[in-house]
Order: sequence, then C-alpha cells, then structure tokens
Amino acid sequence: MSLYLEIPELDKRLPFRSFIHKGDVLCYPHWHKEIEIIYVTQGSLDLGMNDKVMRLKQGEVQIINGGDVHFFLSSPDSERIVIQFDLILFQDVSSLIYDDRSLRDIFTEIEQSSWNWPHETVTKLIPLLQSISTEDIERKEGYAYMIKAKLYEMLAFILRDIPRSSEQHRHQSSENTLTPTKEMLMKLERIFEYVENHYQESITLKDVADYIGFSPYYFTKFFKKNTGMTFVTFLNEYRINKAKWILLNENYSITEVAEEAGFSSVKTFHHFFKEATGTSPLKYRMTISENKTARK
Repeated sequence: MSLYLEIPELDKRLPFRSFIHKGDVLCYPHWHKEIEIIYVTQGSLDLGMNDKVMRLKQGEVQIINGGDVHFFLSSPDSERIVIQFDLILFQDVSSLIYDDRSLRDIFTEIEQSSWNWPHETVTKLIPLLQSISTEDIERKEGYAYMIKAKLYEMLAFILRDIPRSSEQHRHQSSENTLTPTKEMLMKLERIFEYVENHYQESITLKDVADYIGFSPYYFTKFFKKNTGMTFVTFLNEYRINKAKWILLNENYSITEVAEEAGFSSVKTFHHFFKEATGTSPLKYRMTISENKTARK
C-alpha cells in the first residue's frame, strides 16, 4: 500500500464536504490538510491512523487532524458519516481567540476519539454531525448558510466541551509524529497556495522551488516523498479539477475552459483531460448535463 496525498474537491466559497461511506471497501493510507470527522452510524469500523489501528463501534466519533496519515480496512456491514473541512473556513473569526494557539494547534491538543470524552459530550455532538450531513444531502434553499452556521457551532462545541489530551500523551505525540508532520504540512500548504494563485500561468518546477526556498532537486524529492506524486502530475491534476468545475458551472467554450484552467493549448487540455477521465471535455459536459436533466 502506498501513501498518497488526497486533495478533496471543496468549493472555495464553502470549503467543506460530507458523504456517507459504506465500509466494505478498503481505503489506502493517505493524508490531507483538511480536518476529517468520522461518525460510525452502523456496525464497526477498523481505522488505521499514524502508527496504530483502532476499532470504532456504532455511535463513536473520531477526529482526524490535517496531516494525519490514515486508512480504513474493509469493514462489511458498517456505515459512516464523513465530514471534511478546511480550517480556512473559520479565518474570519479565528483571530478572536485571544492566545497564541492556532486552530490547528487546538485540534492537535484535543482528545480525538470519543471514547475519551464524557458521555454527554458525545450525545451533544452526534445530532450536530447528523444535521450537517442531512443539510448537505437535502440541499434545501439556504443549506449553505445552515451548514456554515452548524460548522461554527461545532467548532465552539469542540473548544468548550471536548477534553484536552494529557500532557504526557501530547508530548509523546509531538515528539513522534505531530511536529514533523506540521512542518511538512506548512511547507506543502505554501506550495498549494502558490499553485492556487498561479495555476493559470506557466509554472515551472524551479519557480515553486525558489518560492519555497528549496533547490529544484530537493523540492522534487520532498514533493514526491510527501504526496506520492510528482509536482507535474499534481499540477496537471489540479488544472483538470479546475476544468471539471468550470465545465460543470460555466457555459464557456472548450477553448475558454482550457485557458481558464491554465493549459497552454486546447490540444494539451484534451490530451490530459481524456487521460484523466477517459472521455473528452465536451462529452464530460454533455454527460453532466444529461444527469442534471434526469434528476429534475
């Protein structure tokens, strides 16, 4: 099994997603910068996180920090609600926390498994997670406002009610995994931010290496080691995902889509898009349109 970086496709306007996952499929070791919350609604789930494997039972909750390597073993007859969000969602009020802790520090400090929480804490959080999932599934008018409001409520709940891990446990975690992971994550976040700001331009590996302060050789090794892919592969996948969003939401010509997504030519765009999806951009758009019509 290989470790790989997962980049959830989150809307920049609301960097969040939720889904219900059946447990009969193996999920390989991966990590992402987003926070992930797992709530087991049925059966039991075998979850590996960093250097240990745990079993979550029905009604239990697990918080997975950005940068934590995790995987799921096949757990037939289980079901889980998964909620993922980027901490940037809270940036407009995060400065109101009047101490030196960042939100990422706070999520690192808390007890991540619900079996270490008071019973009343679990019973208060679960309805909130269910409500967030329901809002995202039903998507009634105003659902985005409700989801954001409930995510803020959840954050306040985490700050107030979820206990902090012991000093000894925190110290051991910091020495063994969290500190290097945090440093690595911060560097990767800078890389992702650079790509987000410049993906429509001609980006070279040397451009990004210089921005981070690495030599091209070290940058190449660093990126491959920590994401499981080359930077060029990552950049192409990033642009393909941008193109998918544009095809889904905008009525642009294929030439305009290629340009907006940062591809140097329509020919190059067609090549990489078909290689990634198995279909052409035009057919992809037609399929999406047909599916939308069928759901009406």
